Amino acid sequence: MAIQAQSVHNQYMGVNLLQIPSLTFNVNYTREFTPTFTSIFELGFTPNYIKAQNIDLVGYLLTPHSKGANEGYDIDVQTGGYIKTGGYVNLRYNLEKTSFFHFGLSICNSVIYESGTSQALIWPTPPIQDVEHTKYIFGLNLAFGYEFTLYRKLRTNIDFQISLPNKKYEDLYGYRNYIPGMGYKDFEGYWFPMLIWNIKYQL
Repeated sequence: MAIQAQSVHNQYMGVNLLQIPSLTFNVNYTREFTPTFTSIFELGFTPNYIKAQNIDLVGYLLTPHSKGANEGYDIDVQTGGYIKTGGYVNLRYNLEKTSFFHFGLSICNSVIYESGTSQALIWPTPPIQDVEHTKYIFGLNLAFGYEFTLYRKLRTNIDFQISLPNKKYEDLYGYRNYIPGMGYKDFEGYWFPMLIWNIKYQL
């Protein structure tokens, strides 16, 4: 008995331009299996997010900010990469409709290395200690956005994403945390916000 393979309509290579201010290099591959479903596979790497904090205005504006002492941590390196796999449910019924809303769900596997110093917030003040570690963090990315054509084979989608990491994120130093593929937060909450502006080219 012959099994017919599921047809693929369009395939794209893209980049999230709003990750550039966070000094994150990324590339993604998407393909449309049906008008209502698009898969995504994405890779990214951040050399050191600390150097991007003054220019990542989107990340700065998306998160609440605490005026505390970051639990005594002074971090000078936050570096790592991520692999993201998942898909979008497109709110359309045929491929002729090129502008549409969509919902996204993906799994993000991130590795983050942090180093810096720590000084306990107690009196009398203890000596400053060097700290460093590497953590693997798994999480879910939930997104909602709009996709449309820019010019011929060039398309874009603009999404708002919320990431929910597993409990391993609590091992990160302080509460000013960055997780590759999930974003940055400067408060004691659980969720990580990110704004996506993806430009992609049809293969």
